[in-house]
Amino acid sequence: MRLVAGRYAISAELGRGGMGVVWRAEDRVLGRPVALKELATPPGTNLERVMREARTAGRLNDPGVVTVYDVVSEHGATFIVMELVVAPTLADIVGREGPLANDRVAALGLQVLSALESAHAAGIVHRDVKPSNIMVLPGDRVKLADFGIARAMDDPSLTQTGGVMGSPGYMAPELFAGAGPSPATDLWALGATLFHAAEGRAPFQRTTTAATLHAIMYDQPVFENCRGPLADAVRGLLTQSTSDRLGATGLRGLLQAARSAITDSPTQAVDPASLPTIVFEPVTAKVAAPAPTTVDWDRPRKRRLPLVLTGVAVAVVAALGAIFLLKPDTTTPVTAGAPGPAGTTTTSTSATPTHPKSNPKKSSAPPTTSASALPGASSAAVPPPSSAGDKPHPAEVPLIRYHHPEGGHFSATKKVGPPAGFTKEGVFGSLVATAEPGTRKLFACKVKDQKDWFTSTDQSGKCEGQQSLGLLGHIYANPPSWAGARALYRCNAGASHFDSLDAGCEGKTKEFLMGYVVV
Repeated sequence: MRLVAGRYAISAELGRGGMGVVWRAEDRVLGRPVALKELATPPGTNLERVMREARTAGRLNDPGVVTVYDVVSEHGATFIVMELVVAPTLADIVGREGPLANDRVAALGLQVLSALESAHAAGIVHRDVKPSNIMVLPGDRVKLADFGIARAMDDPSLTQTGGVMGSPGYMAPELFAGAGPSPATDLWALGATLFHAAEGRAPFQRTTTAATLHAIMYDQPVFENCRGPLADAVRGLLTQSTSDRLGATGLRGLLQAARSAITDSPTQAVDPASLPTIVFEPVTAKVAAPAPTTVDWDRPRKRRLPLVLTGVAVAVVAALGAIFLLKPDTTTPVTAGAPGPAGTTTTSTSATPTHPKSNPKKSSAPPTTSASALPGASSAAVPPPSSAGDKPHPAEVPLIRYHHPEGGHFSATKKVGPPAGFTKEGVFGSLVATAEPGTRKLFACKVKDQKDWFTSTDQSGKCEGQQSLGLLGHIYANPPSWAGARALYRCNAGASHFDSLDAGCEGKTKEFLMGYVVV
């Protein structure tokens, strides 16, 4: 039996990771079980700082914090003596059960937030909040481990075989820009952790470290299971600008609301004033993209390019007779049930809409409207709630996707048309013409000096440091209450960007959810 510092008798290994090995031990002086973390200290580590930071963390007294009892150094090894907690981590639970319910995630998040608030009040920054550092005891009681250790190890600056120590997928963007740790960096990490718990995956994890860092700096999280106040909380935390990032007080209110909310109901639109402003740093360098694949544009459409919209089949009601999805031309009708491109079918409806638009031109549309499905279309849009309210519906502008024979796509409206040489491919749905509660501006943009067009919700209008082509309209942050809606995603094909209704981005890389278009 190994004895450390003449006091701690090691009996078994509990686990190991990038920062060291955790042993089960007994404190023979006090006769109590403890956990002994033997730190892996790479060359250049300041051991005095490690011990100082760990001892500082030992002063914390919060039920949500794994208590640090002692720090000892022996034979060149450093040991953190901690409270023994035998329980699965949040990462273990999500790996076993999959995405957790929103209310459960919120309840766990409130406990972690309380632990962080206690630490921040004592001048301590955790620096490595992540699912594997959150232990979940019976009754969903939470213990946050490794306080002070990550900061002491100074993980962003220490490298092993060329990689960054620590957990880049949960580290705030300002840390990679050279800023120091702060309460705001812990809150960012908490946001990434809540996302992981609700979605079953890290928000910015990519196939390489470089791609992960780029996603942290410039992308937005794509929600699938996270809804309502919890989604607002995560979105507010994962904001690149620290000045716009959600603070502890606002976060607590949203998590309390999410804990008691009915999470299965559709997310309602929110006032844009309550939404965080997304701030993008200018792009100073662009990684060379792979050469675009040569495409035979004379092939049938279903094989033309994997960048074909696989969004949901759109049923266009009579009041929206002017809006069609991939209408072949202005004179040829589409027969109900007829096969569409790529094996999809087209549908036709003559039902009178429950909530007619206030625009008299739209209300005078023919009694029957047809809609065709784009290739690979899936099931249905998010339906509107049963009550419409008395407020007139806002004016809409169709959002249309175009493609160019040489590659590249462009999303356009009547406000910003496509460049020369582009051909209409299909209609996603509609934006609203002017700002409405719960909407954000959607801009048409272009990467400087490249044939790469994209859309952006950068509210500054600066197109994430690239070239702005103009305001397309306004997109809803959440499904609107007065109409059906579909999620619109921004996708990356390597050499170019494109928008899609397909959450899988038609086999390409999904960057983030832009918002919701009206159908």
